[in-house]
Amino acid sequence: MGLKYDKGRHYVYADIAKAYEMIGNWEQALKYLNIALQLSPNSTTALRRKARISEEKRFYESIISEINLNSSPPSEFANTIHVDNQHTSRIEVEYGFFKLYLEPAVLPHTLWNICQLIDKTYTDVGTYLDCFPSQQVSISIVNTHSVSSEGYLPQWAGGAYDGHIRLRYCTDEEPELGVLYTLFRHEWTHLLIDILTQGNCPHWLNEGLAQTIARPLFTFEKSSLDQAEKDNSLSTLIKLDKPITELTNSQRKIWYLQSAAIVADMIDKGGFSSIQKLLSLLGNGKPITASLQETYPGNVSRI
Repeated sequence: MGLKYDKGRHYVYADIAKAYEMIGNWEQALKYLNIALQLSPNSTTALRRKARISEEKRFYESIISEINLNSSPPSEFANTIHVDNQHTSRIEVEYGFFKLYLEPAVLPHTLWNICQLIDKTYTDVGTYLDCFPSQQVSISIVNTHSVSSEGYLPQWAGGAYDGHIRLRYCTDEEPELGVLYTLFRHEWTHLLIDILTQGNCPHWLNEGLAQTIARPLFTFEKSSLDQAEKDNSLSTLIKLDKPITELTNSQRKIWYLQSAAIVADMIDKGGFSSIQKLLSLLGNGKPITASLQETYPGNVSRI
């Protein structure tokens, strides 16, 4: 709409690029940012967004390229796919340890790739935390571009775990597999933490571990943390253990980043074996402070 009135405003193209970034369409995002930079080569907003989107594009493309996805499913895979009689746009896949609900349907090869990513998530995250669910896991994925998601998840969330894994994305094309894969890893971590600690896990540890296992922090996220430290706006561990819903958008952003940075530091110090021990202590009812002291003796003050 803005371009109808004036095609010479660089920030309109920069904002279109941000919209494409939010649906994981990196090529279109960079295309519009390049136009913005032609109009205003020194635009700090456009330069910042281009650096951020370029890093995201490299990461999400690389994690998929490193996975050996089989091009064609086994013959029995077709028998696991069913159309929901009550929701004709929704398909169900019952495949081993998970039951997948997908709305609307995607191309057959995309569906097979999604199932392979879930299988890899089960193996990799399960190995990190030494936990493999004994019951079938329910996973729902909704494309909000085509299906109403009112009440499905908080507006700011791409996924949630509440006994079921719920994910959403928004695009008029096939889902971006790299982004979807990190969401699987994030919410699967929540699932395993719930099993291991019986719900007795601090919010910051739960989210920080899910974020760290899902993906590393990007450069722009580390910069935000550095700025928050300069502004003295980082929280103590006690203040971090606060429900996310009580935070503002800006507070929530730093909360996630700080939680992930703390957990990444814990993994650097003791590896995933220490994380497994910590979660086990919490599952046995030990308070977080005592569990940290036992798992990281002499290091708690520096975490």
